[in-house]
Amino acid sequence: MAEPGEVVVEGCAKESAADWFHRICEVHDGVFSAEPFAWVPEMSPAHEAELRGLMEVAGFRLVLARQQDRLLGYAYGHPLPVGHGWWGDFDRTLPAGLVAEWPGRTFAVISLAVLPERRGRGTGRRLMEELLHDREEQRAILSVQPTALAAQRLYRQWGWTKAGRKGPLSGVTPPCWDIYVRELGIAPQ
Repeated sequence: MAEPGEVVVEGCAKESAADWFHRICEVHDGVFSAEPFAWVPEMSPAHEAELRGLMEVAGFRLVLARQQDRLLGYAYGHPLPVGHGWWGDFDRTLPAGLVAEWPGRTFAVISLAVLPERRGRGTGRRLMEELLHDREEQRAILSVQPTALAAQRLYRQWGWTKAGRKGPLSGVTPPCWDIYVRELGIAPQ
């Protein structure tokens, strides 16, 4: 049992994800509608629909950071399907060995968000490490907005390597995304 005021970081079952759904969406909207992120109002219902769909995907994993019943942050992702499209539309040609996919090669980190008042306390790192803990995939991938320089610095500190910039993509906000990769099974320093 957690002590009052203790920050708990834990993985959640599908049923728990449904219980936390609205609070996850509130944190998402609060974090990603603020600087330095590009945001349009359509992103809120799009995120809700995406999260509902992902909760049904085999291998979906959600991790929460909470203080009692207050959500402080979350991270979630799923195994990347072979025909996903993540490796298309880059601003340069990427090495064939990087973009080759097969079942079980890549876990996609879809979203990680931490409330502003919890940043700088290790919450984001704890969420990421719990999300990736014991994954069977060889590597993980994530995308981050190019304007999110502080997040990109953290990812590099956590052992992620920038693979390249995806875009510009038509009809997407923002039109470009920086893609990062991290080998799994090796704990970052």
